Amino acid sequence: MPLIYINAPVGTFEPAKRDELADTLTTIALDAESLPNTPFVRSTTWIYFRDYDDGTVYHGGKPGGRKVISIEVNAFQGGLDAMSKKKLISGFTGAIAKTLGLKQADLVPVYIVLRDVPTIDWGVFGETITLDDLRNPAADAAPI
Repeated sequence: MPLIYINAPVGTFEPAKRDELADTLTTIALDAESLPNTPFVRSTTWIYFRDYDDGTVYHGGKPGGRKVISIEVNAFQGGLDAMSKKKLISGFTGAIAKTLGLKQADLVPVYIVLRDVPTIDWGVFGETITLDDLRNPAADAAPI
């Protein structure tokens, strides 16, 4: 159930490519957290794209430069071990490269920050939720 923020300069992602990327990143995140890929669990993964206008993104202390993308991933503490984090970082980077039309050998301009959030600090609809709630949802759990 990661909560993901993707920060990029305006125009980095075409709208249709953004839709495809969000779907791909959701699948990668669920796989990395060992969560079931069900409509309910997919609906608990939220991705926010934040576009920044020219002059508001600085690279090396100056505006402009490469279109560097930063991704912030908030996940339940314990949901991602070291290998899962590497898998998520590699998968997200590959998905960004594909979306931008970059080749494997290209340096993909993406920074990824992972935050492990204790479940007691994660509220959903006025209550806390656990990783076990997501790994073992009710069979009839309707998407949010």
